[in-house]
Amino acid sequence: MHSERLQSILAIDDDATNLRMLQEILKTSYKVYAAPSGPRALAFLERNQPDLILLDVEMPGMDGYEVIRKIKENPRLAQIPVLFLTAQVGRDKEEMALHLGAVDYILKPITSGVVRARVNLHIELENYRKRLEMLVEQKTEQLRNTQDSILDILAGVTAWRDSGTGGHIIRTTTFSRMVVDCLLEKQHPAYIISPQYGEHIVKTSKLHDIGKVAVSDTILLKPGRLTTEEFNEIKKHTTFGAHMIDDAIADLGDDSSFLHVAREIVISHHEWWNGSGYPAALAGPNIPISGRIMAISDIYDSLTSERPYKGVMSHKEAMDIIYAETGNHFDPLLIELLSDTFPKFEEVAASVHTEDPDEEPES
Repeated sequence: MHSERLQSILAIDDDATNLRMLQEILKTSYKVYAAPSGPRALAFLERNQPDLILLDVEMPGMDGYEVIRKIKENPRLAQIPVLFLTAQVGRDKEEMALHLGAVDYILKPITSGVVRARVNLHIELENYRKRLEMLVEQKTEQLRNTQDSILDILAGVTAWRDSGTGGHIIRTTTFSRMVVDCLLEKQHPAYIISPQYGEHIVKTSKLHDIGKVAVSDTILLKPGRLTTEEFNEIKKHTTFGAHMIDDAIADLGDDSSFLHVAREIVISHHEWWNGSGYPAALAGPNIPISGRIMAISDIYDSLTSERPYKGVMSHKEAMDIIYAETGNHFDPLLIELLSDTFPKFEEVAASVHTEDPDEEPES
């Protein structure tokens, strides 16, 4: 063996002679534990996780079939390879063992050569599976880190072009995280989101204004109020951003699930619950949950941050406006669910002291 530790095997058999024989055959290469019954084996497995299990079929009380069923029902144990040891002969017995999740079927009386060969084979296969799983995890983590870095770069481009700081992005991303965590915790039937979808919302929320890179500097950087024509132009940042993400989705195909969430946020974070928002005048539940979450995060930060056309509002002043607009701008049930989360927004707003006029002035 080339492992840093002596790998372990659990042998389960009601025949003490067979257990001693298995220990003798395998002791030079493995640490072998013995259990004389199914219940004793399951008690051992509650505290330990061997690398392989040798399991007798015919045992009094709890037979091998019942033991393997219980092993496979436990997520912590389900991946451990199980080899059946039995005197039963017949294709139906072998098929039953394999159907229940056994990886091999060794007939008794056992011989040292067969046991060593089969055990070594399945230990090596299990080691290979673990190495492959670890490699996949490493590559997935690398891809995730690369994805996060690209998102940060894209968000940074928007922030620097618009205002020179990333405070708005940092705060709104944090607000979105708090909202997602609240929904995952409360599990309201109207807002059942998966952890993966929630994570996509948080990560891609920083791209909500990516479309502003396509807006003229004359309009984007104009101090004070915009004309109606200018405001109509800046409103196009939602569709500009969606088109940009569409191109990326077309390139990535099935690997672009997080970009679909990014597109939802970009295209819908200025929609209003009553249908008076833009760009599609969506109303009520037709607005994606991600867009509804982003709308709350975005407006709260706009109200509590200094802008060229307004001063800083207090948390109470901002919340008074948000509650007043509930049912018009904001999803009323979502606002209700967040009642005990909003006080935490104030802490975030106070902890990130940056001035970045990101939200467009009203016409």
